[in-house]
Amino acid sequence: MYCKKCNVRLKEYLNECPLCHTKKNSIDDESNPYDTYVENFQTRVNIKYFSKLIVKLLIYISLITLLVNIIVNKTVNWSLYAIASSFYVCSFYSYIILENKKSAFIINMLSLEVLLFMISYLTHSTSWFLYLLGPIILMVTCFILLNIYLSRYKNMLKNFSVILMYIALILFLLNGLIKVYKTGLFNITWSIYSNIPIIIISFILFGLSFNKKIQNEFEKRFFI
Repeated sequence: MYCKKCNVRLKEYLNECPLCHTKKNSIDDESNPYDTYVENFQTRVNIKYFSKLIVKLLIYISLITLLVNIIVNKTVNWSLYAIASSFYVCSFYSYIILENKKSAFIINMLSLEVLLFMISYLTHSTSWFLYLLGPIILMVTCFILLNIYLSRYKNMLKNFSVILMYIALILFLLNGLIKVYKTGLFNITWSIYSNIPIIIISFILFGLSFNKKIQNEFEKRFFI
């Protein structure tokens, strides 16, 4: 039992709504008006306009913070934290504002890179970002975009082949970046051994992708 006026769920023995005091004969006994209420709320509120408003507000706050930093300290330092953080928060609203979700995803990842770089720059320890975290975030971003791109194509064997080759490339780069971070020299060691089976499997899948019979059997086995 629900009150039509305020959507409160009522116990059967009540004769009126305890919140708005609507009489029982005005209360809907069967339907739950919550879904209709949410639908009407979404219709009344323009989510995209609200998101743009929040983004503008964060931009103004960032500019004011920057201005205060310049006036008080005669330089730009701590305000970069606020600006980078605001940029990162704004990037989440880009999923609502922009029609192209891939562009919103790229903006989101770029803003994360900017925020982490600002933290590393202002703490005077940029090496962990430049040689490790920054490139790793970039490689993961490219990996996700590659999967989105490959999802357009139905040849799953060829798609898996490309993905495995990209994973091998990531392992090579990760191995080299770790060495640069530790020793200052780009050197490939363990990734050679881990990538040999990956590259072999990748080439095998790529070759099999041109065989229609095997491709169809693969799709049946894996329900693709």
